[in-house]
Amino acid sequence: MNVDRINQLLERYYNAETTEAEEKELKRFFAEEEVPAHLLAEKEMFLQLQASMNEEAISEGLEERLSEAIDTWEAQEQRTLKIQRNTRIRHLQWIGSIAASMLIVVSFGWYLYEPNHTRKDTCATPEEAYMEAQKALTQFSMALNKGMEQMEVLQTTTKRVEINIQKQLNKINE
Repeated sequence: MNVDRINQLLERYYNAETTEAEEKELKRFFAEEEVPAHLLAEKEMFLQLQASMNEEAISEGLEERLSEAIDTWEAQEQRTLKIQRNTRIRHLQWIGSIAASMLIVVSFGWYLYEPNHTRKDTCATPEEAYMEAQKALTQFSMALNKGMEQMEVLQTTTKRVEINIQKQLNKINE
């Protein structure tokens, strides 16, 4: 191939004026033929460009594989966090139950063993005591029912929130 033609193509190549066919011609020249000594640096550059083109072909699926690996790692992390959160909630429930039980036992023991408490009868007749007890039990029952209604409202709200969270997590995972 004509060295003058190659020099002209190289000048056009460095000025970004070559066509694709002319670039292929340069690549073929540097890949197949013996080149003059003053073009050895360009030959090395074109060989490196050729090698990098081959690497691009290898890395075509790399982005997809990396994306899948990242998604898998994220899903595993989400499962681990969910398990840790559930474990933490169970531990807190146990601790709360134990603390409430201990409070009841200590309160009851303090009441029984307090030396200065004196029990006075506030009712004059058994009928009056019965009426007072019935009134107290009615108030207790009303308060208990009110608390139970609030617990039901809380449970339904909690279930709705859990369902919404699950829907959002499913959308994110899809």
